[in-house]
Amino acid sequence: MLSPGARIGDYEVVRHAAEGATSDVYEARHVGDGHPAALKLMLVELCLHVDVVTRFHNEAQALEQVRHARIVSLFAWGTTPEGPPYMVLEWLPKTLEGELGRAPSGLSSEVATRIAMQIAEALSVLHDRGIVHRDLKPENLLLAEHDLATADLKLTDLGLAKLLRGGVGPGSMANVTPTGMFPVSTGGDDVIGTWEYMAPEQWVRAKDVDAKADVYALGVILFRMLVGRLPFEAEQRKDWMGLHLLEPPPLDCLDGRASAPLRDLVACMLSKKAASRPTMHQVRKALAGQGAH
Repeated sequence: MLSPGARIGDYEVVRHAAEGATSDVYEARHVGDGHPAALKLMLVELCLHVDVVTRFHNEAQALEQVRHARIVSLFAWGTTPEGPPYMVLEWLPKTLEGELGRAPSGLSSEVATRIAMQIAEALSVLHDRGIVHRDLKPENLLLAEHDLATADLKLTDLGLAKLLRGGVGPGSMANVTPTGMFPVSTGGDDVIGTWEYMAPEQWVRAKDVDAKADVYALGVILFRMLVGRLPFEAEQRKDWMGLHLLEPPPLDCLDGRASAPLRDLVACMLSKKAASRPTMHQVRKALAGQGAH
């Protein structure tokens, strides 16, 4: 673990901020102008795992080429002299997960749809460029302030992202699909993602999922924002899998919290069949119909 004052490139460590499955995240600052940044440094013990290193590389390549106001900015990336790769990212100290924890009874439909629209905007950009996030969850949605009624969210952590062939929406930009990304082997039995937000097909064959898996995950997030809890609760992996694959979401929990069109949208987003879910652009259109912008 790096100590305060340690330097990587043009950035100096301020403090250790978080530890993920594959990386440590530090609050840092530019040594020249003092501008804050997030330094993401791969755990040294994982540097010999080719797939982990490749995913880290691919995330940096994607962030470098897909720049958007709703996606966290990449300032620099490379490899330290000691071996671990690193990324320097925009510093946003709060997460949607933390803010939802402060609202256990849920958010108003106005605020929930506003936040969902921002998430859908970010994902539309990825989908148009042929990228599926595959790990959408509140922990991967960053913001700088507490007030969700005015906050601007940004999507982060493309470490599990999958590159499709070309774009998948009406704004498809297949000709600007990120380059320099390498294939990563995902075994047929591998479970890729976070259990609470994983689409049914992601449990069965993660390597074959498309953009509709992100639509499902956003549906789970939207349900949670409206109700104050997840549509499903479990502890063991097999139980989570069974719920996502077989159990209908408790849409009656939305009564009194969402309009009929919004309830219908959540129901479609949480469909067990990927083909029955809307595209992310259709989600945005439906949210706009609810007054979100």
